[in-house]
Amino acid sequence: MISVFCALFLLGCGYVPSATYAQKALGERVYVKLNVNLPNPENSVELKDLLNKNIIARFQTRVGSEEEADSIITIDVNKITDTTFAVSSSAFTTYYRVTTYVTYTYDNKKGSRRTFSGSGYFDYNVSLESPLTTYNNRYYAINQAFGQTMDSFVARLSFEGQK
Repeated sequence: MISVFCALFLLGCGYVPSATYAQKALGERVYVKLNVNLPNPENSVELKDLLNKNIIARFQTRVGSEEEADSIITIDVNKITDTTFAVSSSAFTTYYRVTTYVTYTYDNKKGSRRTFSGSGYFDYNVSLESPLTTYNNRYYAINQAFGQTMDSFVARLSFEGQK
């Protein structure tokens, strides 16, 4: 009963999911092109995979080849920085903040070209005993920061689809 009421309310007020607008902007098929960030190639590929998953899950659009795509999204990882966030009493860095700077360029067959730049950040701790733990924490933090830039891109793309 409550779910029926909620559905009628949302339909009655004119609610349209943002994915509808993004799908309108993207078309039926999308190709994602990546310009790899050489110091962080693994994270760059993770970003492309994450965007491909979001295209399928959020927009209900298919990922296709460059030739058959209605839209091409180019990802440029401009810069990844690590900033000391906290220091121990022994003057060793214990926390870093990783900040990612990403540019998404969106081209469609209609001749529209838009560029969206964004940044994201995430904090991670340093293990003084295990460099591998620190590496894994940084890897995870970069992926989380990339997720923030992608959420911003998706929101902007949805806004573009409303026009």
